[in-house]
Amino acid sequence: MRTNSSLGHYVNLAWIAWFQFLIHYRRTLLGPLWLLIGPALFIAIIGPLFAHVSGVAVSVFLPFLAIGLVCWNFIHGTIVGGTTVFVRNRAQILQGELSLHDLAAIDLMSVVLQSLHQALIVVIIFLIFEVEIGLYALESLIGLALLVINGMWVTIVFGTVGARYRDLAELVQAIMRIAFLATPIIWMPGNSPKGGVMGVYLVLNPFYHFVEIVRAPLLGNPIEPVSWAVVLATTLIGLLLARLTLSRYGRYVALWI
Repeated sequence: MRTNSSLGHYVNLAWIAWFQFLIHYRRTLLGPLWLLIGPALFIAIIGPLFAHVSGVAVSVFLPFLAIGLVCWNFIHGTIVGGTTVFVRNRAQILQGELSLHDLAAIDLMSVVLQSLHQALIVVIIFLIFEVEIGLYALESLIGLALLVINGMWVTIVFGTVGARYRDLAELVQAIMRIAFLATPIIWMPGNSPKGGVMGVYLVLNPFYHFVEIVRAPLLGNPIEPVSWAVVLATTLIGLLLARLTLSRYGRYVALWI
């Protein structure tokens, strides 16, 4: 299925995503502020509690929690939302106005917009605790770019499989609930993830690596080489898988939905 890769085309898709984003909150009193209220309350209530349980200063734990939570919400949004993206856009697919690639891009842009709103929480936390940000923090921009790129192939692959097998959405939601607890979001892995059971546990958790390539630079910590290796390998394999999925099964999505 051919897609238009011109800049103007993606600008149009961004406008569609922005319009859908506004429509979603048009009848609410606080609008997009609801995107901030949930994570903000979670951080304000759970943060100090888990900081005390972990024996970590609140000024250290809350920035760690805030960045991790925003990254996780993006990852969760792309994976869980991806399982139903084509089912939710059944009318557009049957009309043939937008390609599967375009619909996946619009859905991903919507998740990006939500994450940009929630990023304000991180800014506020950093200001409250006067977290210093050096030039090394710019490396997190690379991590953010890789998150978005991976979000694209995840949406395409999971959307295609989800169109064929509707149970995928329920299965993925169950797995993501467990993955949230298994990933260092509300708990800190310690000073060194190398060696021991914890080290193996973290290395085998891909979500940890995707969060770390964004969080570590912002907190002034180096990114472990294994995290770069896992993320880059996942990105390359995922993009190839998305290409193969569209070319092989894209034509059947309209029949499955």
